Amino acid sequence: MKKIVVTTCSANHLAQAKSLGDSLLSFNPDYKLVIGLVDKLENRVEPGFYYPHDLVEVEALDIPEFAEMHRRYTTLELNCALKCFFLHYTFESYKPDILFFLDSDILVFDSFKFLEQQFAENSILITPHITEPYPSDKQRPQEKEILKTGIFNGGFLGLRNDENSGALLDWWKPRMVDQCYERPKEGLNVDQKWLEFVPFYFQRVKVILHAGCNVAYWNLHEREIRKQGSKYFVNNEPLIFFHYSGYSVKNPDRISRHQDRIRFEGNTELKELFEFYHRTLTANHHEKMLSLKCYYQKQSKNPLKKLFE
Repeated sequence: MKKIVVTTCSANHLAQAKSLGDSLLSFNPDYKLVIGLVDKLENRVEPGFYYPHDLVEVEALDIPEFAEMHRRYTTLELNCALKCFFLHYTFESYKPDILFFLDSDILVFDSFKFLEQQFAENSILITPHITEPYPSDKQRPQEKEILKTGIFNGGFLGLRNDENSGALLDWWKPRMVDQCYERPKEGLNVDQKWLEFVPFYFQRVKVILHAGCNVAYWNLHEREIRKQGSKYFVNNEPLIFFHYSGYSVKNPDRISRHQDRIRFEGNTELKELFEFYHRTLTANHHEKMLSLKCYYQKQSKNPLKKLFE
């Protein structure tokens, strides 16, 4: 069975993408990572940097509407809008049996066997941000923020290569051409808010509730992380992948710029996971990559910061 993971990023996040790919292959050596680059490298990065992962520049997709898209969107919006186009390209060019999308700010910590098993009866896999209420307080995040940004997280998507997944991408792509704005007040939050239609529009959709999938700041209130030997567990289930949304190497004592609910104090294992990520990004030349400007960057006087990335 051919298995591929796709991520998208601009050149300034290549350290994250490489870190994702390296962690993926550490636990899933039969996988390949395809980096969908929403940028032009123009010899700014040596090809050996992202080896053994594949890198596909967006121009290779030959999207008729791309010129208007990159003029219309911010860099963040453009990266999100192109996700479904890169997934379609990967199905067409690589012919995988199963295909996952993972945000570039994710690390893999275990085998994807559990996720693969879900395709026995399902075609599309998605994950919710939370499965339990937040405490009634003034700390962030809160449920009203999730109502604005989306019940499901766009940083993960699993697809089996079948007509059902093809129908999803065929439905999604035209909407991302001109409706992938980050405007929560208008009911839009890039590609992510659109996922709320998926369980109703398409068949064999599985909402993954495994505690070790898509662990991130938004669900740490409901997920206890413990370590046994060299392996991490979340609510007694193996940690499969962790999503470091909102984390900055420049502010390593902060879990995410989007939250103030959870702290490292008293959370030894959680702190270990972030210290490991910090070391990994540093080893992959994060600071150098961060200095690379996106060729398609849209200038904005009031850039928006995406919540629940």
